Amino acid sequence: MSEITNQHVDAYVGGKIELVDLLGVDADTLDKLRGRAQFFLDGGHRERALIMLEMLEELDRRDKLPTLLAIEVLLELGRSDAARDKIDALLARDAHDPDALVALAELRLATGELVAAANLLRTVIEVDPDAKTSAGARAQAVAARAHARLSRQNHRG
Repeated sequence: MSEITNQHVDAYVGGKIELVDLLGVDADTLDKLRGRAQFFLDGGHRERALIMLEMLEELDRRDKLPTLLAIEVLLELGRSDAARDKIDALLARDAHDPDALVALAELRLATGELVAAANLLRTVIEVDPDAKTSAGARAQAVAARAHARLSRQNHRG
């Protein structure tokens, strides 16, 4: 690896290069890091998983998956403000990103904003009614969970 200069840092800050490229992280190492994050997720070690996911986010900002997983973890941990910051960053890149819209719907559900969540999910499902994309499939799964939750609440009350 060559010396990292201020020019490199400026290119990273400006979004022209990713840390994975700047540091020369190879695909095998990146896969191992992803595997470690998944290991922590599977083992229920949410805080450790979050550390790994946030590292993966910084290494390659082009890959949304670590951010989406980090949002899920943050919501599970009850840290909706931090989740919202990540969602806002995704939406700043693309205000119509279906993955970010589903994540926002999940946040809205977690904070009790059911109508707003339903509208966001409807937007994604209308674009992908057959759930051919991961966002479409997630939107339908989130909608089904929300519907089941509402049904349970209605039967209790």
